Amino acid sequence: MGKIKPEDLKQFCMKALENAGMGREDAAVTAEVLSETDGYGTFSHGTKNLHNYIKKAKAGGIDIKAEPVIVKEGPTFAVIDAKQAMGMVSSVQAMKLACDKAAEVGIAIVTVKNGTHFGANGYYANIAAKRGMLGLVFSNTDPNMNAPGAREKAVGNNPIAFACPSRSFPSVFLDIALSNVAALKVFKAKANGEKIPLTWIVDKDGKPTDDPSLFPGEGAMQPIAAHKGYGLSVMVEAITGALNGGATAMSGLVTSWVLNLAAPNNASHTFLAVNASMFCDESDYADRIEEMAVQLRNLPKAEGSERIYLPGEMEWELLWKAEREGIDLPDDVLESLQNLAKDSGLTLPLI
Repeated sequence: MGKIKPEDLKQFCMKALENAGMGREDAAVTAEVLSETDGYGTFSHGTKNLHNYIKKAKAGGIDIKAEPVIVKEGPTFAVIDAKQAMGMVSSVQAMKLACDKAAEVGIAIVTVKNGTHFGANGYYANIAAKRGMLGLVFSNTDPNMNAPGAREKAVGNNPIAFACPSRSFPSVFLDIALSNVAALKVFKAKANGEKIPLTWIVDKDGKPTDDPSLFPGEGAMQPIAAHKGYGLSVMVEAITGALNGGATAMSGLVTSWVLNLAAPNNASHTFLAVNASMFCDESDYADRIEEMAVQLRNLPKAEGSERIYLPGEMEWELLWKAEREGIDLPDDVLESLQNLAKDSGLTLPLI
């Protein structure tokens, strides 16, 4: 593993993006999202992916110079055409716009079409929480998960996130995909020649399998809690691609952002902001969330349990540790960043 200061990592990512042709402001936004995601310990969605984002841009699948455009707008809503811009750029724009509108009217929704992979959606929910609001984020993905009873990929493992302000931690937040396991774990087992639990994927006949070797060419990931995860995935499609006139997983137009670098991703994202001060005093809302948190932390503990965590507490503690001591980069993340440094003519500033 290598260790790096968060600010140094951010600056490295900015320089790599600028070297690839991205404007300084957009590069700063993208680097901030990715480096903070690594700080949370969510390495699968952080700077590890930057090299492939840049490769995708060079192949034509991302337009790093695109300027997302608001194509429809009202006091409580907006639709943004991302024009295949870097996902972090259109997504930060969308959530900030949702928060600005919610500050005036109470609740606002901004949805993005023709977008690209945007990393960890919890980051965007926290944009709202940092403003004292409740944030909700949804994204569709390419088909990679089966529907109960189906033999092939039917829907995406469409991630969802929420965040709300608290006291002892900046927010309570949750960021999850709707498959039983991340595809990354399947790929890792495949690379290592290992078997996997029967709850991870199904084979080409729709039957649970412990053999990851044919995925993603055949088979599909299993949804969390069977029909429940499948149903939530359909809900995400309804509030993203189906709502904004963009692509849905079922249309076949949402493609994998990484398996075909030259193809547009065509993902859709939706961002909701709820202004707590319109319902109760903003500070009272954070106090009430903290009260809930204290009650949950103080539940009687199971044998062997030392602590009860709220959603997001582990991530905040990891981020604070990273700010003090640096980020410990896992080997695969370090390798990706070192390869990016070589291709970009940069030096990775490890501690």
